[in-house]
Amino acid sequence: MKKELSLQSLIRFYWLGMLFVFAVVYGVSWSYMLRMLTARAEESIQKSVRIVQSDIEDSLEIVDSFLYESLYSGAKQAPRKLYDSLRNETDPVMLLETQNTVLASAQSVVSWSGMIDFVMVYTGRDDFPWLETGSADNYQARRELKVVFEEMITNDEKGLSGKDAAPAALNRYMVCVCAEGTYMLRLLKIEDSYLLVCVSEQKILQMLKGAAFEEDGIACIAAQDGRIIASSEPADVTLVPEREGTYIGVGGIRYLQTGYVSERSGYYFGILTEQADILTDMNVFRGLFLVVFLLLMLVMPLLLARMQRSVGKPVRSIADTMDQIAAGDLDVVVRERPRIRELGQLVRAFNHMTGRIRQLKIEKYEGEMEVQRATMQYLQLQIKPHFYANMFNIVYSLAQRRDFELIQKVSTAVVRYSRYMFHDAAELVALKRELTHVRDYMEIQEIRYVRQISCRVDVPEALDDALIPPFLIQSHVENSVKYAFSSQKDCRIRIAAETDSKRENVTLVIRDNGTGYPEELLASDWKHEGEEGHIGLTNVCRRLRLIYGEKADIRLFNERGAVTMIRIPYIAMDGMTEEE
Repeated sequence: MKKELSLQSLIRFYWLGMLFVFAVVYGVSWSYMLRMLTARAEESIQKSVRIVQSDIEDSLEIVDSFLYESLYSGAKQAPRKLYDSLRNETDPVMLLETQNTVLASAQSVVSWSGMIDFVMVYTGRDDFPWLETGSADNYQARRELKVVFEEMITNDEKGLSGKDAAPAALNRYMVCVCAEGTYMLRLLKIEDSYLLVCVSEQKILQMLKGAAFEEDGIACIAAQDGRIIASSEPADVTLVPEREGTYIGVGGIRYLQTGYVSERSGYYFGILTEQADILTDMNVFRGLFLVVFLLLMLVMPLLLARMQRSVGKPVRSIADTMDQIAAGDLDVVVRERPRIRELGQLVRAFNHMTGRIRQLKIEKYEGEMEVQRATMQYLQLQIKPHFYANMFNIVYSLAQRRDFELIQKVSTAVVRYSRYMFHDAAELVALKRELTHVRDYMEIQEIRYVRQISCRVDVPEALDDALIPPFLIQSHVENSVKYAFSSQKDCRIRIAAETDSKRENVTLVIRDNGTGYPEELLASDWKHEGEEGHIGLTNVCRRLRLIYGEKADIRLFNERGAVTMIRIPYIAMDGMTEEE
C-alpha cells in the first residue's frame, strides 16, 4: 500500500526537488564549462609548447653542432688524434699546445651557445685529469661534478661507453645531482676522453615559462621516471607523461599538466598551470549563479507561503471538513474562500454536495423509519386471531374446572405476551427481556398442550444486557412450535447464546427435535421471497438488514432437527436503563 502524502509535504518536496534540479544543473554546467575551459587552455598551452618545443629541440641541436664544430675549429689535427694526444702525449710542449687547442674549442662552445653554462673535459691523466671553462658562478658546481663523474667512470665506465660502442659515436644527456643543485649534462666520448657540457636548465625553463598560460605557471623538466629535475618553482610531485591534459595536486593546489617528451634528450619538458588561472573566466558565471541562487533562496519561502495560503490552506480545510463528515458531523461546511477560481468552484461544489448529503440522509432516515414501522405493523398483523381464541377456550375450560390458580397464571402470561407483542419494532430490547417474552409464550403453550412441549434456555448472565431486535427469537420459537410439535409429540426446544473472544458479535442458536427444515426451503433464496413464501423468515432477514446492514447473518440447517443460527453485532446497555 502506497504511503499517503499531505499537500504541504508535496509542496515542500516540489521546492526541494527544484533545488535539487538547480544543483544538478549547476553541477553539470560547472563540469561542462570546466572541461571546456580546460580543453581550451590545454589547446592554447599545447600550441605555445609546440613552438617552444621546436625552439628547445633546435637549441639542443645547435649545442651538438657547436660541439662538433668546435672539435675541428682551430685544430691542426683530427679530433681523434687531438684527444688521444691530450691523454697520452708526453712532450710538455706538444701537450700544452694540445690543451690550449681543446680549451679554445670549449671556450668557443660556451661563447657561441646561450644554452651552455660550462664545458669540462676529462682526460684521465694523473697529472691533470680535467680541462674546464666557465664562469666563477658555477665553480663550486664544477668541483662537485668532477668528483661525481670520476666515481661514475671508475664504477661504471663500461655502462657509459658500451662494450661495442664505436668511438665518438656515443652521445647522450644525463642528469647529475650534487649539493649545488641538479644539472643536465651533454656527454660525448672521444677516444679515451670525455667531453661534458652543462646544458642550461634555466634557459630551458625560461623558454617553457614563455609558453605558460599565466605568469604563475610552473615550468619543469622531469626524468623518464617522472621525477622533476628542475622547475621554475618548487614542485614536490612526480609527473606522468601519459597523463597529459589532466589535473594533478601540487602542495594542495590542482594544476593542469601539459608538455612533451623530448626526442633528442629523452626528458619531459612541461608546464603546470594552476586550475584557478584556468577558471578565471568562470568567476563571472559563478557570481551570476550565486546571485540567482540567493534570489531563489529569498523568493522561495515567499512563494511557498503564498502557495500554502492560496492552495494548501483551502485544501487542508476541505480535508478537515471531510474528516468531520466521515466522523458523522454533516452540519459542517468549508468556510474558506479561495482566490483561485478552480479551488473556489471546488469549495462551492463540496458545500453543495454536503448539503445534498444531509438532505438525502434525512430522507433515507425517514424512509427507513417508515419501512420499520410498516414492517412492525405487518409483523404484528401476522398474529393469528385463533391464538387468542384458543387462549379464551383454555380459560373457559379451566373456569369450568374451577382451577382459578391456573386461570390466573394463564391470564398473566397472556397479558405480558400481548403487551410485548405491541412493542415498537424500531427499538432494540435487552436479550433478557426477549427471553422473558419467550418464557411467557412457552408457559401458555405448555398449559395448552399439557406439558408435551418444553423450552430450555442456555444463555450466560453476562449477555442479559445485550441488545437485539424484538421478536428475533420469538419468531423462530413459534416456527418450532408450529412445525416440530406437529411431527413430535414430545417437542423440545433449546435456545443458546454466546459471544466471541473479542465480544464483537453475539450468536443466537434456536434448535428443536422435529423433522427439520424442508430441503426446498434450505435450497431456495428465502431471504428475498415475498409474502407467498416464508413470510416470518423474510421479515426477520429484512429487519436485520435494516438495522445492521451486512454485519448480520442468519443460517438455517438441519442437525437432529431444525437449527437456526443468527449472528449480530454485540451491543450492550452498559448500565443504562431500557428506557434510555
